[in-house]
Amino acid sequence: MVLHYDPTTKEQSKVWVSQTDPRPTKVHRYKSSGKRMVAIFFMKSGLIKSIPLERGGTVTKRWYVSSCLPQVFETVSEWRQKTDLRGLILHDDNARPHRAGIVNEFLAENRVELYQNPPYSPDLSPCDFLFAKLKNQLRGIRFDDDNAMLNALEQAIGNLTKDDFKNCVDDWFIRMHKCIDADGQYFEKLH
Repeated sequence: MVLHYDPTTKEQSKVWVSQTDPRPTKVHRYKSSGKRMVAIFFMKSGLIKSIPLERGGTVTKRWYVSSCLPQVFETVSEWRQKTDLRGLILHDDNARPHRAGIVNEFLAENRVELYQNPPYSPDLSPCDFLFAKLKNQLRGIRFDDDNAMLNALEQAIGNLTKDDFKNCVDDWFIRMHKCIDADGQYFEKLH
């Protein structure tokens, strides 16, 4: 989810009253004037596709198979023609729309292998690996409307390097191995 205004982080928003009174003062956070859900698909070499939901929309199994995934597969299909890219493994979280029968059937029909998360593990959520970097680029900027916010998001994605995407995937593999070593139990994340 991308906000029209995401205040600075707690550490960034502390200001010193004066040299003689070193107690930090917290700047008040203001409620965002708007927000927009965006599905972002990426791989080790870069962005595949970002797909904004309709304003106020939520991810449903119908939206996922009728709107979202077809756009992703169309982009991947175009890449395959140019780069001879083969095989596709999809990793997402355990949200209900991602696990619905209709989604599993759609993926099977399109010969997409689904990488399963441990049942209740938040430790492997793909958004943990890329969104923090994007949100840091957008934090503190106030957007007047969805278009300005979505354009800034696209620009922030464009600022990511191939190494940023590669590092996200590599970090995910490291976290996956920690999850396996912990037998699927929660573990403390080290960021």
